[in-house]
Parts: sequence; C-alpha cells; structure tokens
Amino acid sequence: MAERDKIGKYDIVGVLGKGAMGVVYKAFDPAIERVVAIKTVRKEVVDPDLAEQLMSRFKNEAKAAGRLLHPNIVGVYEYGEDDVNAFIVMEFVEGTGLREYLNRKASFDLPQIVAIISQLLLALEFAHERGVVHRDIKPANIILTAQGKLKVADFGIARIDTSNLTTIGSVMGTPSYMSPEQCQGHPLDGRSDLFSTAVVLYEMLTGEKPFGGSVESIAYKICHEQPRPPSELSRLRFPAAIDEFVLQALNKDPVARFQSARAMANALRGAAGDEPMGSSDETELNLSAVNYALQSTPVWEDAVLAAAERQLARFIGPVARVVVKKAAAQTSDLAQLVALLSDHIPTQIERSKFADGMQVASSTATNLRVQGTVETPTRERSLSQSRTTATRTMLGTPLEPAFVDQTTLKLAVYLGPIARVVVRKASQNAHNEQEFVARVASHLGTSERSDFLREIGYPDA
Repeated sequence: MAERDKIGKYDIVGVLGKGAMGVVYKAFDPAIERVVAIKTVRKEVVDPDLAEQLMSRFKNEAKAAGRLLHPNIVGVYEYGEDDVNAFIVMEFVEGTGLREYLNRKASFDLPQIVAIISQLLLALEFAHERGVVHRDIKPANIILTAQGKLKVADFGIARIDTSNLTTIGSVMGTPSYMSPEQCQGHPLDGRSDLFSTAVVLYEMLTGEKPFGGSVESIAYKICHEQPRPPSELSRLRFPAAIDEFVLQALNKDPVARFQSARAMANALRGAAGDEPMGSSDETELNLSAVNYALQSTPVWEDAVLAAAERQLARFIGPVARVVVKKAAAQTSDLAQLVALLSDHIPTQIERSKFADGMQVASSTATNLRVQGTVETPTRERSLSQSRTTATRTMLGTPLEPAFVDQTTLKLAVYLGPIARVVVRKASQNAHNEQEFVARVASHLGTSERSDFLREIGYPDA
C-alpha cells in the first residue's frame, strides 16, 4: 500500500516509525507553518472484538496529553479520524530516546543523572496534579533533546481520574518498569509512576535493571524481592544516601515511598548534595559530555532469529525483520527477546499465539542444532487436543507439564506477566489437574473466568 501524502490538513513529509497497528509520520501544518508528528492507527487492522477498547485507549492518549501543557511533556495538538486512520497530531521533538543512550552503554555522571530524573519528576508532578497517571514510564518514553531538555512521551495507557477506561484488575505497562500494584492489577495513583521512575534511575546508575530475568521472574521480584543497592553494581562513586533514596523509592508499599514527585525530586537532590528542585531551567544538562562504552553484540543462533522473524511476520508483516534485528541486539535471553517482540503485537490474544509459536519454534531450532534433525516436540499439543471430556472430569487427572505451560500462555492474556507466578504457585499446591484449574481460575472475574475455562477445555468447571 502506497504511503499517503496527506492526513487531514497536514502534508506528510516522511515516516518516523512503523508498528503493528499504524505509522508515525513527520508532517507539516501549512496553516501555521510548523512541523508536527502524527501517530496513526489503521482502523482495518484493529481486531473487531477489541476495536472499541483500543480506539478508546488511543483517544484517551490525546485526551490525557492534551490537558498537559508543560515544557517537559510532548504536546498534543489535535485528535482526528478519517476513513482510514484515527490519528493524534503531536509536537515534533528533535531528540534521542533515553533507551538508545542506555543501549549504547552511555556513561552518565551523577549530576547528569540527577538533572534527567529531576526533569522527569517535574513532568510527573504537573501530570499528577491534573489527575493523570502515565503508567508506562520507561526509557523508551523519555526523549532527550540536544539542548538538554527532557520530554515525556506516550500517554497511550495513562489513566485520567475521571475515566473508566481502565478498570481494577487490568494489567498494562512494560514489565521491567511496573510497580508492584501494577503487576497485581491493583488501583494505581501517581506513586506507581514514581516507582517506575526509580527503576529508570537504578538503570542509569548501574547499567542494569533492578529486576531481571524472564517476564514471570521480573513480576515476582518486583512484588517480593529487594534489589541490590546501586553502589554494589555501579562504577560511579556517589553518597551512601543515594542507596537509601533508591531503596525507599522502590519500596513495595506505596505508603512507604515518596508521596509526590516534588518530594521525590527534593529528596534525590538532597541525597546527591544539591539544592531543592526549582524551575525546569535549573535541571538542564550538557549531553555532549556523555561518553559511550564499547559493547559486544549478543550472539544468537541464526535458526532462532529466523524462527522469530517468521512468527512475528504473521502478526506485523515484513517489518518483522527490522524489529527482530533491533530486539536481538538488546538481549541474549530468549524470554526477554519474546517480551521485546511481543510489544509490537497489538492484542493479548495474538501475543499469546506468538509466544506459543516461539516456544515450539525455539524447541525445533534446538533440536536442529543438537541432533541435526527436525523433531516436533511431542509435549506441545493444542489445549483442545489435550484430553477427552471424559478424562477431564475424572478425579485425580495428573497435572502434565505441557498443560501447565499452555495454561500459562492463556492466563497471560488476562493477567499479563503475573500469570506465570500464579500458575507456578497453583501447580506447586494442587494435587491434580482439577484443583490446579480451580486455583488458577480463582484469580479471574466471573466473565473472564468463563472464557478462560472454555479456552483451556474446562467449560463446565
């Protein structure tokens, strides 16, 4: 399909990025002669069953960010729809994402880190005072301009205090940067964003995320484990008060964290030996002084990456090749690779199918490497084929590993990354398959429980 030359009154200048559901364009507003960015969602690719929710969330991004006119927040100018797209017209920011700096092993010194986090907290203070919780604070949503200004982007899953778009029990966000209450689907307020900010700070101080591993391991650690103090991992030398600050900011209990972005910013500056935070001008930094360390590229088996590209292309098309290449350069862990690639797939159901396909594909690639032949894993069966109705209803049906694995994938559609923790605990405590199913299903609401039980072959449970 040919690229468009116009959206509404805006002249398309170029493409800034592409995703599974749409394109981000660089465009020009001829009426007031300014360059803008236009984020689009193609209506034709939206799952009809999820169309209302997804389009509401997209419009919610415009509604949330549109009320936030602040120098540290990407401005939103307009929301619109035509026959092909829904679109948001935004401020065009010339800058580099913090994620790219971290991927290149940027070496920030403590004053630079404090300046960056202070600007982020200025933006969050402004948003929180206006009833907007971002809910997806992470390096990829933080842009740094050449002039040393920080901009917070992507309020696509933000919660507005007057909105009922997001309900209790839903899990949204990026696993590594979620708060404990977010992982567990509990109600959120601004303190969740502050926890995520502390995760970003930790990564800037140490070069590592505080909670690592597979998606399920990350969720468990966020909720139950304390990270190592940053000073044990960092090459920087900084006051002991920084360790104390980070541990408080990452407290599992929101009540024990800093209660506002302003309080957190002042505490950070105090721990670093600086004056309390004032205007945003005081927090600007010189990015030209940032150094980069040499880094080695993760090594992957060609068969695994080829399988990932094939599986992902089923959902997002030819752009899968570029997406896989970028993701493979960021990690050497298969679970993390699957998580990174899943971010480009629009629906939970499709993500589950992708993860299922990757499990089979990676197993096949391993067999090819070890045995030199293709051996289809015998334990990877569809849930509909796993057993007959008569066998399902027998008391004491053994709990098979394949059924546990596939149940995890299905539950993840409803609970997100916490699903593996729920399944693992249920499998450890259940005496048979029926008890296992009952324990797992108890974490879902009534309507969701019925759908889930039908999907795993227990419609009458």
